[in-house]
Amino acid sequence: MNEIRTGRALQLEGLQYATNKVTLGFKCEARTKIELAQEAQQMGMTLSEYVDTIISTRKQQTKSDNNSELETLLSQQKADLHHFKRKVDFYENELLQNAFQLRKGQTLEYRNIYGETVSKTITQIEDIYTILLDTVKLS
Repeated sequence: MNEIRTGRALQLEGLQYATNKVTLGFKCEARTKIELAQEAQQMGMTLSEYVDTIISTRKQQTKSDNNSELETLLSQQKADLHHFKRKVDFYENELLQNAFQLRKGQTLEYRNIYGETVSKTITQIEDIYTILLDTVKLS
């Protein structure tokens, strides 16, 4: 049996089998009740019907919001994945891939932009990229 904050027991047994609507009472600010009553009147509904409609659509709205949120996250992940793939494709283009396959496992000696002789063993494609950046003065 569930209890509310006042310690009184809620009578929930058997409610799951109810076929008719049941009464739900709650306290709210007077202004809230006035606003709801005015909105209900504008919709051509009783206050009770209007509040019931708001509460009934709550689950549908939550599902819709969750689906929308999920779709947004999935869309963002797809965009991030596409952006990442474009970056990989740019940095691991055919020229770098061919150079890597040709020099893989070899140690290359080259002069960097400061005129120093540097040795680099090619173990991954990034090594080719590093050598290219070390040998070209960009600024």
